[in-house]
Amino acid sequence: MYSDRGIDVGIPAFLINWTDEFVDIDTSRYPFPNTLWYVKPAKEIILKSSAMLIIGVIGIFLNSIILIILVKNRWLWTASNFLIGNMALVDMLTLLFCPWFMLVRDFYQNFVLKNFGCRFEGFLQATLLLASVGAVMLVCYDRLAAAALTSEARVTKAFAPKLIIITWVVSMAISLPWILRRKYMERQWIDFLEMYCVEDRNFLEIYWHFILLLLVWLPLGVMVITYGGIIWRLEWSARELSSRGGGQIVSKARGKAMRVTAMVLLASTICRVPYTVLVYWRNNLSKEINAVQGGYEIMWFLASYLMYLNCAINPLIYGFTNVRFRHAMDRTPGLACFRFGSWCCICTVVARDSKDLDVKNVERIYVIQETPVPNKRFRHAFKNFLHIHKQTLELSVLRVDEVTTKPTKVTPLKMEHCIEV
Repeated sequence: MYSDRGIDVGIPAFLINWTDEFVDIDTSRYPFPNTLWYVKPAKEIILKSSAMLIIGVIGIFLNSIILIILVKNRWLWTASNFLIGNMALVDMLTLLFCPWFMLVRDFYQNFVLKNFGCRFEGFLQATLLLASVGAVMLVCYDRLAAAALTSEARVTKAFAPKLIIITWVVSMAISLPWILRRKYMERQWIDFLEMYCVEDRNFLEIYWHFILLLLVWLPLGVMVITYGGIIWRLEWSARELSSRGGGQIVSKARGKAMRVTAMVLLASTICRVPYTVLVYWRNNLSKEINAVQGGYEIMWFLASYLMYLNCAINPLIYGFTNVRFRHAMDRTPGLACFRFGSWCCICTVVARDSKDLDVKNVERIYVIQETPVPNKRFRHAFKNFLHIHKQTLELSVLRVDEVTTKPTKVTPLKMEHCIEV
């Protein structure tokens, strides 16, 4: 627990204002130049552990639901859902391991994780957080491609696993400095064996800004560009259709996209920007004893907590607002009893609006989907034309003497993609 012993007035001044110049001093001749407290008070430990436990349990539970739904419903195995599943897996692993490393560092005066923890803890947290950023950017691009780009620009089912593997490999490669540029050290004082993890400040001060760019500004920039592109595309479509006397459905989809965009950007800004403040504050700290206590210590815990909170709310933003996921929730064994698709506050609003669109739909956009590429040989052209997917297009070969006004059947374009973004 905290000790009543304060800083010894007999300690030399150069030990109180410690710098790298004095690393070779024989510290065993001097008492520890700071207050000895060993472990933080039980009240603080319970409060911080409870706060972290709440988001940890909720986040792991929600992300595991997304993964269970994907595993048990093969009809959801699409490229877009693979990317969402990867995000859920990264967030679940992050909440499963990283918060407890952070709490152990916060609760003990010494670095009790020792050499393995010194090198592996930073590497693990950086890898998972960077992989989470990569997963978010992939999902954003996939939604942009589905709503505003051509079909050739979309991520295919075969290519999605490769992109996921690439993001993991790149995240681990970028995180390697946490292994190579950190080391565990011990210092013996007269009354205390000090254990700590030291960083290569000359390298990692620059590296911190690079990590900050990847963790905060890059995902925020990608979100602004992708969701801005989606809203622009819907706005253009609404104006084009309104000039012909329609466009009500696209206008409603545009409104939903704007609300979802505001929710995504607000959550990301609140959860990630404090980390920017923490890094700049850290780089401007004076090299004095207790410089990291007080306001900086509170900011460190708050910024880290919000980064983990983002992992807990991602399944609500990207999974529970997905129409297909909500339908699967109420039909998956083991999850149907929760009735997530029916009572979830966010999902209920979206589901109600979707039903209203179907009931009041007086205008439909028709497309022909999944038409096979015609064979280049002329003798197969007619055969390919008649074998177009029956659920998409039905054609009948008329007799010469038959007269009919029956129209060709086509499938109306569903607005699910616009609603989900």
